[in-house]
Amino acid sequence: MSPFDGYGLVAATELCDAIARYDKLRLVVEDVVSGRIVGLVEFGFDVVAGDIARYREAGIGLGATDCRFGVTLADGHQGRGVGSRVFPLVADVARRFGRTRVILFGGVLAENARAIRYYEKNGFRAVGSFTGGDGVRSLDMVLDLDA
Repeated sequence: MSPFDGYGLVAATELCDAIARYDKLRLVVEDVVSGRIVGLVEFGFDVVAGDIARYREAGIGLGATDCRFGVTLADGHQGRGVGSRVFPLVADVARRFGRTRVILFGGVLAENARAIRYYEKNGFRAVGSFTGGDGVRSLDMVLDLDA
C-alpha cells in the first residue's frame, strides 16, 4: 500500500520539495524499458517516539544505529522480483549510513501476507503487533544487518 496517490509530477514535486527538510533519504525505482518511475524506497534516520515505545514493549531498545525503511511498488511491478532485486541495495545504504538495524515505517499490515513474506525472505522478523488509529492491526518487524 502506498501513501501516495500516484507517482506523477505532483507526487514527485512534493517529495523533491521535502529534500533537506526531514531526516529522510528517498530513492526511486525506474522501469528501464519505459523510463517510468515504478517505486519508491524511503529511509528515515530518526526513530520516532511511537516506534521507540512500541519496540520497547517488545523488549527492543531503539537508538542511533537504527533506521526506518519503507518500499512501495506500482501494482504492475509487484510479484515480479523487483523488490528482491532492490533489497540488497537497501541494506547497503543502511550500512553506509552507519545503521545496524532496520525497522519498517509504520509496520506492515497483518493481513498483507505477500508483504510479510517479502520482508521475512529478506531477513526481517516480526517482534510485535499493534492496532493503529484506524483500527487496523499491523506487525512491527526488524532486520539485524549484522546477523
